[in-house]
Amino acid sequence: MSNSFEIEFGTSGYRGKIADDFTYESVKLVSQAVCDFLNEKYRGSFPSKQIVIGYDTRFLSEEFAKISACVFCANGFNVIFADTFTPTPVIAIKILKEKALGAINITASHNPYNYNGIKFSPDWGGPALPEDTEILTKKSNELLKNPRYNFMDFNEAKKSGLLKEEDFIGYYTELVKSKLNLKLIKENAGNLYPFITSLHGTSKGIIGKIIGEEGYEFKEIYEGRDAFFAPGFAPDPSAKNLKDMGNMIKEYNKGKDEGKSKKIAIGLAADGDADRYGVLDEDGEFVEPNIIFPLLYNYYIEGKGIKGDAARSVATTALVDRVAKHFGFKVIETPVGFKYLGKLISEEKVVIAGEESSGLTVIGHTPDKDGIYTCLLVLEMLAYYKKPLKVLVKGLLEKFGPIFTKRINVPVNKEKFKAEIDEKMEKFPNVFKGRKVTGKNVTDGYKVFFDDDSWLLARLSGTEDLMRIYGEADTEQNLDVLISAFQEYLI
Repeated sequence: MSNSFEIEFGTSGYRGKIADDFTYESVKLVSQAVCDFLNEKYRGSFPSKQIVIGYDTRFLSEEFAKISACVFCANGFNVIFADTFTPTPVIAIKILKEKALGAINITASHNPYNYNGIKFSPDWGGPALPEDTEILTKKSNELLKNPRYNFMDFNEAKKSGLLKEEDFIGYYTELVKSKLNLKLIKENAGNLYPFITSLHGTSKGIIGKIIGEEGYEFKEIYEGRDAFFAPGFAPDPSAKNLKDMGNMIKEYNKGKDEGKSKKIAIGLAADGDADRYGVLDEDGEFVEPNIIFPLLYNYYIEGKGIKGDAARSVATTALVDRVAKHFGFKVIETPVGFKYLGKLISEEKVVIAGEESSGLTVIGHTPDKDGIYTCLLVLEMLAYYKKPLKVLVKGLLEKFGPIFTKRINVPVNKEKFKAEIDEKMEKFPNVFKGRKVTGKNVTDGYKVFFDDDSWLLARLSGTEDLMRIYGEADTEQNLDVLISAFQEYLI
């Protein structure tokens, strides 16, 4: 095996290109590293020896998952193996249900089709925290230099009783139904016609099953498995990737205008492993996560009566802060990476946690982000207010705005960026595009605050050769000017 690369656990585990640095061999080595980590952590006093293993719909994901399971079983762990492609939030729930030591999830989430990954989640159900991923990175690279792993045949593991295959999704579905206000959702079945998509991912059929039982008619698209994710895009529920569904919504709602239907269509989407969400309004237009998050926070307090603080990543909108302040609560800001937000949910320090990249969860649910549950909460919110989504968005911005957010991806040479960024930020002008700089933040990346409440943030992607630039301002024009100028300054 080539040692020309290193294994690194980023914000959601280790990811790489299939057949390049993500191979059967690297999966074996990373799995052995996790086994060694658990053995050292518990020193023989295991509260459980159960490990949950699941996988997404990517090329070879099931085979990679079996390879990992064979390593864990050979190391004496008991593996509960998913019997089909399984969403990340479902795996998180399974950890908690079984009181397992943790889980291995073979997924690269929303990344392009030629990527795959291996994610380790500990016993509390969320993504592993930095203190653990640093150890896992070190152990994995030590094994990469001097390969060592225990291994046994998959069928042998089944026969020995060390491995059992189970359905994970049924329990998750019933649990989600128990937490939703199904009576309220059902009352709105005659008004809405949801278009749903899993983007050829793991959430296929789950949202439809739940709302179908409550009387909803719906249309599910991109539902079959496609390891190339319908050639041309990654399984990311973005405005670009949901454009065709948006056109379907507009066409359907044109029929309502012509008196052919009494229902209004909207769009609900999840990414490849269903931990991220995408929402389209009645015009088929994409509603930014930076809008959905504060909308749901406002609904949790005002509609569900579940009151408390919120948490958001450093790259997420200050609209959340404005909602919190209005109701007398505060917001905890974290580095990018749902591990930090999930821990706050797990410890019940906040009632809702989210990030601009479509991750969200709530108190009393999984400490990992859940695109399926978020979509269902949007349906519940619409049923409560009995108003179109576009009207709710307008009301939110009138009450707490105006505010516009944006993120762009810029291809960069990562090493060059790292070598130059500190000096560039040190020399950053005190006045930038007519705005006075009021502060800087290096919690995660490089964030600059201005005197008109606008801000900019630059940080490197954990998996791709990209710099992500985030920004927020009072108008789209001002935002575009700021982001363009920031990109030009940094590049």
